Amino acid sequence: MAIEVEVQRLEIGDVVLAHLPDQGADVEATVVRAIDRTASTVRATLRVAGRDDFIKEWALGDLITIVRGP
Repeated sequence: MAIEVEVQRLEIGDVVLAHLPDQGADVEATVVRAIDRTASTVRATLRVAGRDDFIKEWALGDLITIVRGP
């Protein structure tokens, strides 16, 4: 079951839908490191099987789709 939530609720271990430009579609990515939260953004390190980890940044209030929780 997928649920759309504000990015502020993101936790380590969550599996989110993330857009990768070279994939042409959203893929499931796992939050693998501590989440960096500032006054205006949330930044997380994501992992997709078979790829290098990457950092994704969202503005506060953005909605994300969580596929599975930790």
